[in-house]
Amino acid sequence: MQIVAPKSSPSAPAIAGASWPENGLESVAACPVCTSAGRELLHRGLQDRVSFCAPGEWSLYRCTDCGTGYLDPRPDAASISLAYSRYYTHNSAGKVGQPPRSWWRRRRTTQRNAYLNSHYGYQLSPGGTQMPRWLSAGRRRRFDRYVCFLRFPGKGARVLDIGCGNGRVLLQLRAAGWEVSGIEPDEKSAAQAVATGLDVRAGLLKPGDWPDGHFDAITMNHVIEHLHDPIALLRVCGQLLKPGGQISVTTPNLLSRGHQIFGPEWFGLQSPTHLVLFTPDSLGRALETCGFRLEAALRLEPIAGEMFRKSMQIRLGGDPRTEQPPLPLDARLKAMWLAWNANRAAQKNPRLAESVVLLGTRN
Repeated sequence: MQIVAPKSSPSAPAIAGASWPENGLESVAACPVCTSAGRELLHRGLQDRVSFCAPGEWSLYRCTDCGTGYLDPRPDAASISLAYSRYYTHNSAGKVGQPPRSWWRRRRTTQRNAYLNSHYGYQLSPGGTQMPRWLSAGRRRRFDRYVCFLRFPGKGARVLDIGCGNGRVLLQLRAAGWEVSGIEPDEKSAAQAVATGLDVRAGLLKPGDWPDGHFDAITMNHVIEHLHDPIALLRVCGQLLKPGGQISVTTPNLLSRGHQIFGPEWFGLQSPTHLVLFTPDSLGRALETCGFRLEAALRLEPIAGEMFRKSMQIRLGGDPRTEQPPLPLDARLKAMWLAWNANRAAQKNPRLAESVVLLGTRN
């Protein structure tokens, strides 16, 4: 569907005409998930239209066996940091999870606690164990996301957040009763998390970073698409989890309605930082390959509004991170209308949602 004719980004001239260093590229001969060599070209000439710092153009292929999308060629592990020079924000998340001050916020927190206690087995107070009445579907989904859809095993349960950024999710989980740890490759973001008193390590997860079977749960929120070898990381996760431990993975959905509408301008592509893009089936296949038993239902993140606004910014040549300059009224209204319809479609069929959210249990 054509919405608005694309324009050049105001930040693009900084990298216009530049190429990625030739000695920093690697070819991808087979699908990173299923190793099949069968593929089809999905998008050609993709550029960094999100961070405006990575030079070059990129081709995205789709595996004809499992449906996974992947860049070929792509930045290698030694050069990929070039694509992140303007990627991260380093603001503190120190106020997340602190007790609310206003009576209205305290009431809302009590409702959230009651929902989490009754639905996921948390032991939060005030709240009780009875499901709140008149709780909207939107608020239920926000509460689900607050704990990354994780069931609470009980006091002393340990969770690891991979790619934890400034620690926002860890602070939420700690407030919900978990003993939390995190790992984050960006040193500045990791330092912000440590400054809030969190156990966060800077670097990439490797075997032996924690003892085998140390964690009851592991979360990855929009992380797996950044990895050169997602299967290898999932195998490490399996080692770190106790038998029966949970894994929660969220990633952009290549089958989403937003990708269908915006195509190469869909915000979820984010070349070249997103190296591997999943469908519900291909992410499920990856988890099962690495020894996880999948929960039957796909979880739903109602984020079409944000994704469509940012995609429209890309189409109009703006900055999707800051959403500047502001979208014209007609474009903003069109993005809202399309997102409303996309969320309705995802309610009926979660396979069309903007994100894939899958939960697995270690065998």
